[in-house]
Amino acid sequence: MVAGFAGAAILLGVAYATGIVGSSSTVVETVKGVPAAFKSSGLTPQQIYEEHVDSVVEIQATFPGTYDMWGQYSGDQQALGTGFVVSEDGSILTNAHVVSSNGQVANAVTVIFKGEGAEGVQVEGTVIGADDSTDVALVTIDPSQVPDLEAIPLGDSSAVAVGEEVVAIGNPLGLDFSLSSGVVSATDRELQSPNGATITGGIQTDAAINSGNSGGPLIDASGRVIGINEQIASQGGGNEGIGFAVPINTALSVMEQMQNGSFQQQEQAPVEAPSSEYYSPY
Repeated sequence: MVAGFAGAAILLGVAYATGIVGSSSTVVETVKGVPAAFKSSGLTPQQIYEEHVDSVVEIQATFPGTYDMWGQYSGDQQALGTGFVVSEDGSILTNAHVVSSNGQVANAVTVIFKGEGAEGVQVEGTVIGADDSTDVALVTIDPSQVPDLEAIPLGDSSAVAVGEEVVAIGNPLGLDFSLSSGVVSATDRELQSPNGATITGGIQTDAAINSGNSGGPLIDASGRVIGINEQIASQGGGNEGIGFAVPINTALSVMEQMQNGSFQQQEQAPVEAPSSEYYSPY
């Protein structure tokens, strides 16, 4: 069959050459192909970091120590977390467990900036409110003390879809202003808050979340905050690619109540975490 097709091709070629077949000439123009350009509508992790790291802060909270049975004072305890500026009047969102412990608000809060012109600037923060039921806290600073204070744009957590790219900026294990990236692994997760209440609409991500990331922003590819990084699920206590964030819509609702004075802390008995996994608020 192959020989037959080849022979037919040769005869047809001779026929064309002698003018028996196809006496009219045909001009064929060859157009050089150009590779298609695929453009992403989103920002790269590098672009997100460069544009918004100025709005992310390190938060150092100091808690008073305790006295043991012999009257010895343990000394002040310090916690480290992350926060982000949500308005140019100096409002900062973070996790409640960063600035409060067992219902007790830290007696001192220091807010540290990294942004251009403000790198290393440390200012005193004031805790306006800390809601253990949603693990959301509002801290304010004097904006006049921070050069070129910028707020990070906020998104809509109800529109988050599984698979979309996200980044987290925070201070994991004290390594300040670190970036990690991943995707939204799941939505509508139920998270356990510090006082045992259920936080609905939680966002699951495989972006690395570790101790110190608490209170930091989970940012989508458009550069908008969709959640506050809050906890992980792990069998070993470290990052295993299963992190969770409080939805930004929930955080904004709580923040508005704190700002207008209508916020009321809801108490709920602690609920024991599943024994098969280690849940840690970070």
